[in-house]
Amino acid sequence: MAALEGSNGSSRGQVHARHDEGAELNQQSWPADTLLGRMSTRSREALLELGTAVAYEAQHQVFRQGEESHHVVLLLDGLMKVFVHTEFGRPVLLALRGRGDLLGEISMLERLPHSANVMTCKPAQARLIKNLQLCDFFDRHSDAWAALAGTLGTRLHKADVGRTEFVACPAPVRVGRIIAEIAGAYGIRTAEGLDLDVALTQTELASLAGVSLATFEKTLRLLQQFGLVQRKSRRIVVADLPRLRRFGVLERENPYQYGIVDADVAQS
Repeated sequence: MAALEGSNGSSRGQVHARHDEGAELNQQSWPADTLLGRMSTRSREALLELGTAVAYEAQHQVFRQGEESHHVVLLLDGLMKVFVHTEFGRPVLLALRGRGDLLGEISMLERLPHSANVMTCKPAQARLIKNLQLCDFFDRHSDAWAALAGTLGTRLHKADVGRTEFVACPAPVRVGRIIAEIAGAYGIRTAEGLDLDVALTQTELASLAGVSLATFEKTLRLLQQFGLVQRKSRRIVVADLPRLRRFGVLERENPYQYGIVDADVAQS
């Protein structure tokens, strides 16, 4: 990790440079369901001036499960994964976080050690903000609390949906939905489709969908057979996102039209 910013003893010119950088970032378009996407222009500009600018390399451990919480990370560019080590020794991927997301806020609010690991999937740019500094910011910008609450509410809703799908949806449908969601949010458009260049293994993707690796690979072959995805080396390319999304939706007369059979309904 490399810090990109000077100390508190920065010269006046450096302070102006930092303010200009924050103003430029503030004018960017941020994903609507992220913290930066939900905030007012005034509060977002103030938040972007907090803390220290940092650059992370790929596969950098940002937070460790069980460690004390001293700061949060505001992700400006790149992708990070949130995962836990279970008592059975098998890591479980919980979520992906992209530009505009805040990480470590739960530990800050609860004043507890980190409950999960956070690692970069690819090189990332962020701001490192001390917990006390962020709390003071929220006290001075009351609308920012509403933005944070909205973000946490969305994550809770997604967790509830995921739990419901785990019980109610056939495993192949869950796999299709996860691949479609990642492609829509983070996929890189190429001539062949949306490239899932997110540096995740198939085991991690299977974990995110709540299926076994064998079920994930079986579904991937099925999706490839129907022309919905292609496999390029170790990466997945979504060739037809609209059709893949239809694959992941049960609102159709025949939910078995893509080859989903009773044996696939098992959770793994």
